[in-house]
Amino acid sequence: MTGIRYKTLGCLTAVLAGLLFLVAARGPELGFGQTGGIAGRITYAMFPSDESFEPTDAVVYLTGEGLAEAPGVAQAERRVSLLDQIDYTFVPRVLPVVVGAEVRFRNGDSELHNIHTFAGDRGANRMFNRSQLPGLTFTETFERPDSIQVRCDLHSQMIAHILVLPNVFHAMPAEDGSYSLAGVPPGTYELTAWHEFFGRVTVPVEVASGGITRADLTFSDPLE
Repeated sequence: MTGIRYKTLGCLTAVLAGLLFLVAARGPELGFGQTGGIAGRITYAMFPSDESFEPTDAVVYLTGEGLAEAPGVAQAERRVSLLDQIDYTFVPRVLPVVVGAEVRFRNGDSELHNIHTFAGDRGANRMFNRSQLPGLTFTETFERPDSIQVRCDLHSQMIAHILVLPNVFHAMPAEDGSYSLAGVPPGTYELTAWHEFFGRVTVPVEVASGGITRADLTFSDPLE
């Protein structure tokens, strides 16, 4: 009996050692202990008087070498994002997407609209102006980083922004202005906050493995 017990324990030990070896071998692939994060808060030195201003319509995003090859980028490119039209309003007003991802435009109203896009970086992406009957949808793909304004020529109050970003490391702030980016490979990058009424604010950040870098960003003067 003693021999059997020792033999069983030996087998269990071998199995456990094998599992630990597999986990260690797959660590870099799975990102165990290989990434860090960024967290902070977005604040405004002043609020514009425009009634369409929303503090949560900001986008925080990361740029730098190696981020476009990080795990999750390919999945984000296959994701379909929706820009709807409801009650003569684009929903959402600000839509961040990753380059190569599809954007589905839908007319959820009972009236004719049109989708007229204007590129922030001329020539980066093909712009278009398409009428859209009620209930219809169509999709477009944006292949280069860009900030794209979307308007309806039939209803001047309808404005949206599609922010085409180079990687998956982006977020929109919560009601209190807080944001976080997880799973960031260690390195030195540029962190940018964008808002349609303020433009961009950029700061350098350094991310360490297993650590959280604090980075607060403040918008000062609104765009004229």
